[in-house]
Amino acid sequence: MDRDGSLVLRAKVPTALHRSASVQRMDERYERGRQRFLEVHDEKALRSVEGLGELGEQIVTYVYGDLYTRSALTDRDRELGAVVALTALGRSSQLPQHVRAALKAGLTEAELREAIMLTGSIAGFPPAMNATSTLTSVLAERSRDADEPPG
Repeated sequence: MDRDGSLVLRAKVPTALHRSASVQRMDERYERGRQRFLEVHDEKALRSVEGLGELGEQIVTYVYGDLYTRSALTDRDRELGAVVALTALGRSSQLPQHVRAALKAGLTEAELREAIMLTGSIAGFPPAMNATSTLTSVLAERSRDADEPPG
């Protein structure tokens, strides 16, 4: 009420735009996911995922910002699971990146071959054959990269 008894409405006008707490949390999860993604994979893979636009943001935020930061599994365990799942589902486009990450996380060629063979006995031999071919290609790529002088 004003001095003369009339009703006065006053709106509070913000002096600065403040992002909502949920947007800030999403940004924090994305940044955490981005850092985690780079620990597991590499810049090239990150550029590829970020190139997917909003889908890539969701992958980085949820998969790497949330799931890959949990402590129950090691990176080695996660990547073994990823290779087995991708093999079983026949998802050959994502498999090379996870084979690279599995090797980076400490899985050996023999362990990956064994996991692929076991997956083939359950999910079928054609996807296991494709995964074996992918593993062979990734190993050849790594061998070539190791033979190249830095430069």
